[in-house]
Amino acid sequence: MWMPLGVVASAGVAASAEEWLRRARRNTRAARAMLEDGFADMAAFHAQQAAEFALKALQIKLSGQFTRTHDLTDLANRVGAPPRVLKLCASLTPAYVAARYPDVRGARITRRRAEAYIEAARRILRWVRRQLH
Repeated sequence: MWMPLGVVASAGVAASAEEWLRRARRNTRAARAMLEDGFADMAAFHAQQAAEFALKALQIKLSGQFTRTHDLTDLANRVGAPPRVLKLCASLTPAYVAARYPDVRGARITRRRAEAYIEAARRILRWVRRQLH
């Protein structure tokens, strides 16, 4: 069933917080692999997805539902993230669009930028894991 962005969806048994977190970890691994293969844009995309899935895992754990958005800052606000995590989210959110659309204005995704995105995602995941346990 399709829902517009921003609509809160209930998480079913199949979409548990643990499953979302598992997929976040897989996206982190994918980001590293893409970077090693020289695909900085794909690495950036997977880094953003890793953070998004992790934040949605926490939202599911806290409320049993998640918000359909790719805005990491919005998700982080919804789960009560501290300022340092909000800052990481703000830096990583643009990767979702920039990695997918070659005609988007803004900074080009270089290897160095992708490395920074992966590090931001890693730090967001670490914070989420601490909240879950």
